[in-house]
Formats: sequence, C-alpha cells, structure tokens
Amino acid sequence: MSIYPNLFKLNSNNKYTVGDVSIESLVLEYGSPLYILDHQTIASNVASYRDALAEHCPNSRLIYAGKANLTVGLVNLLSDMGMGLDVVSGGELHTALQSKIDPKNIYFHGNNKSELELEMAIKHQIYIIVDNITELNRIFNISQKENKHVNILVRVKPGIEAHTHEYIKTGQEDSKFGVGIEEFYSMVAKIAREKLVDLVGIHSHIGSQIFQTTPFLDLVDIHCSIIKKVKDDHGIDLKISNIGGGIGIRYTEDDAPPEISKFIESVSKQLKMKSAELGIAEPTLLLEPGRSIIGNAGMTVYKIGTIKKVTDDRTYLFVDGGMADNPRPMMYQALHTFGLSYRSDRPKQKYVIAGKYCESGDILAEDVELSEPKVDDLLMVFGTGAYNYSMASNYNRSCKPAVVLVKDGATKLLVERETFGDVIARDIV
Repeated sequence: MSIYPNLFKLNSNNKYTVGDVSIESLVLEYGSPLYILDHQTIASNVASYRDALAEHCPNSRLIYAGKANLTVGLVNLLSDMGMGLDVVSGGELHTALQSKIDPKNIYFHGNNKSELELEMAIKHQIYIIVDNITELNRIFNISQKENKHVNILVRVKPGIEAHTHEYIKTGQEDSKFGVGIEEFYSMVAKIAREKLVDLVGIHSHIGSQIFQTTPFLDLVDIHCSIIKKVKDDHGIDLKISNIGGGIGIRYTEDDAPPEISKFIESVSKQLKMKSAELGIAEPTLLLEPGRSIIGNAGMTVYKIGTIKKVTDDRTYLFVDGGMADNPRPMMYQALHTFGLSYRSDRPKQKYVIAGKYCESGDILAEDVELSEPKVDDLLMVFGTGAYNYSMASNYNRSCKPAVVLVKDGATKLLVERETFGDVIARDIV
C-alpha cells in the first residue's frame, strides 16, 4: 500500500494531480483547507480485501468501520462495492439509514448505547454488538416491549496486547470495551433463555494501526475455542467470528504494514486449521477495516499563510487549518508525509508545520523538508482519509472543510464547506 493515492501524479507543468484533477484547481473551486478522496484508491483497497477473501475464505463478510470517515455518499459508494458497515453511535446509524445500504448489513458497536439508539437499531433489524450486561438487559427489555427479534454478537476482550499507541489498544483485559471471557460465558445462559434475542457470534477488536499478523492469528484461536465451549456447554452454534479491523497503513516511509492478501491468507488458514482441530463448523469470518480502506485514499490541502523564522534552526509554516481538522498529531503523536502542490528545484529546508488555532500544541509536524515554500503555496498532507474529517471540530469556532471525491477527471462534493452561519446556527440569543 502506497503512502499516496493511487492516481497521485505530476503533470507536464510540474503540478501535482489526483484522479486526473490538479490540486490547484480543486482548491480554486472548493477552497482550503480541503479534504480530497481518490475514488480509484478506495476501489483498489476494497478489491484487495474482497479478492483475497473470495480466494481464501468465501464464507466471509467485509464490513467498513464507519468511524474512520462517514458520509451518506461514502456509504453509498462502499455499499455499491459490496461492503457492509459498522457504526458506533446514533449519529452514524442515522447517517447509514439515509443511504441506500441494506440495514441488515449494518453492525452497531459502542460501549454505552442509549435506549434511544438501541430502539433505533432494533426497529431497523441492525446487528447489535453487545458491550456489557447492562446493555444486554436493555436489549431484552426493548425487544420484549416492541416484540422485535434481535440478532446480537458479544464483544469479548481476548487479552491480546497489540503493539500500537496506548490510546488505540482495545483488546487488553483492562480495556473499557467488551467483557472478559469468563463473564461472556455467564452471559450465554441468560441469552439462551430469551426467545426474541439470538446470539449469533462473538466480536473482538484488538487495536488500530497494527503491523503484525500474529495477534490476529491468536485471536482466531481464542474465538474458535470460545465457539467450541459454547457449543459443548449450551448447544448453541455461534456462526460468526468477527475479528474487527486494525490493520495499519503507511503514513511515512518507515511504516511497514502487512500486505492485505497475505494477511487474509494467513488468517483464513488459521481459521480453517483451528476449526478442524477443535471439531467445530468453520464460522463466518467478519473483518471490519476502516483506515486501510480510506486512509491513503485521502489527502488534505492547506494554504500557507505565514512563514516565520524564530531561531536559526526553527522556522514555522503557518497553514489555514490544523488541529481542528487533523487532531491526530496532538492526540497520538501521529506522523504524516507532506509536500508542496508543485515540484521545485529550490534548496530544501526543514520547517515546523503549525496550525492557526490558539494552542501552542497545534503542531502538525516537526522537521519537514520542503523546497523553500512561499506564502500562498499549497501544502499537501497525505494519509488523511481516516480519522480527520470524522474527528474534525469547530474549535475556535472554525468552519469544517469540504470533502470532495475525485474520479476520472471529475469531482463530486461529498460534504459542503461550513460557513460562519453554520457555526452559529444552533446558538440561541
């Protein structure tokens, strides 16, 4: 997987393009900062999963992790590509329900779902991934009150440590998400007594931006062992093993994520082998990639407003966005690759890329080498398709950027740029 969108190129005028549209023309039409998504890269990333699953594990489903980046238009696009959707809030679920995706292909996650959210999910026959016993009791009560059938999976903490940032580990024993294995077993008998609630599988998610395959193989083994015990002790066939997502992408040249095809081949072989070893029917495998579907398909473009040298070895580039449209560097010390929107032979220098927000920590990157940029130049940031728009805020009452999709030289606006009027629209005088 490349750091850059697949159709990111340099044209004959030494200007960069994506999807056969120049970066400069996109900013001229839609303004800056600007989120850009390349359709071909999204399609290619989906195909890398879909084709490998078709070859190695046909009994599978591919589910997009909507928290990475979610709009009605994106759901429509990914649904057309054969993906289901996982959502983690009432807002994400409402977004999905405004699209053309079949609600039966939606999976509802979250550790503190409200009654209103659960009622919405049950009404539309959404799969619910249960996080805890309190939520389970809410589901029992709503299903009985509404006389509605519900399919559930339970999120189980496998106790696996994934080598990633502390804030995006989710599979360890002290995680806020899910229940321990023994607590899950105690829940099974209670679920079995409910006529309107069917336990169809188990779910685990061990973290994000993971470069190793081994933790996922360990997770497959744990899931298969749980499935066998539930069958032996309760006679219940758990038909789904949902191992979540979390495969990393390349943000910089130093990143080395696994190839998707090899990852799926390894996981599929492990699932077949362990199922046969334990004498259980091979469960349907569910994968929930988000970042590795949308991450490198996206880029952000800023306009440089000021170049400020403060010491001999520290020069700031101030851009017209920052932490409000990309909080990842502040939250996770995340790294990105940067570049100007044109090729230049000017000497390279190191710069600190700083945002416009009233925080000393609003730094997008340190020590970025660029060829002597000028005020009003456009600065590109790669790998922003995931967890940028979806985590954007109105801090300092800023307006969220537009989101535009490019394909074959044409553009499609997915999200309009906010206006100052939008920012104060909910204020009451």
